[in-house]
Amino acid sequence: MTLALATELTMLAASLGFGAYAIAHWRRSGRAVLDGLGLRFGRSDAADLLAGLVIAGVAMAGIFVTERAMGGITTATTSVQPGLLPRAAVMALHAFKEELLMRSLLLSGLLLALGNRRVPAVGLSALAFGLIHLSNPGASALSVLGNALGGVIYGTAFVLTGRIWLSLGLHFAWNFVQGPLLGLPVSGLASGGMFAVTHQGPDVMTGGSYGPEGGLVGIGFRFVVIGGLLGWVAFGRARRSAAGGAPVAAEAG
Repeated sequence: MTLALATELTMLAASLGFGAYAIAHWRRSGRAVLDGLGLRFGRSDAADLLAGLVIAGVAMAGIFVTERAMGGITTATTSVQPGLLPRAAVMALHAFKEELLMRSLLLSGLLLALGNRRVPAVGLSALAFGLIHLSNPGASALSVLGNALGGVIYGTAFVLTGRIWLSLGLHFAWNFVQGPLLGLPVSGLASGGMFAVTHQGPDVMTGGSYGPEGGLVGIGFRFVVIGGLLGWVAFGRARRSAAGGAPVAAEAG
């Protein structure tokens, strides 16, 4: 067993272990497990999901344009890719699985174990999210950083909203626009696309065969997503305050 695979299995075990700890706590305290996992869905959650899709989709388009303008990639249009909807469904299920494991289970358990200290809880879960991608083709120290920043984004969305839907929208759109739409590698995996992309380098900027998560341009745009996420959450809170509603705050676990 390789070190990368062992790390991935360890992170999976940690997610399930901390998740079991959180679920046991919710049951003892009388809190609904569905609420603890952040899986309730209402009108505001639909808006969060849509906002996540827009924020991450625009950021990924920005990465594509930036890398093309700087000569890091060249592109040619391809024929319309068949099976786009089935691939979208598969990527949505994959994003949901990772959000359930890494945010609903692992992050919730860490929040409880750390006394609702959000910064270290999000940081540890983000590090775990970066490390589980070590077994992907072409992974590097820089790609671990890029994926860990993705974990910061999704974890922050989860703790600020108390729901999984904003993080799910961000996660899915980042991957789907990146791969099946624009033709960039998704964490080392080819996913087709409307463009045939040729990498000119340097890989440290574009991520090369790993994709934007492993390059400085993609890492820079992670901070654009963080700004969009914080702006959206602030806008939602201001709107609810103006309407006389209480602001949403995630409970520990």
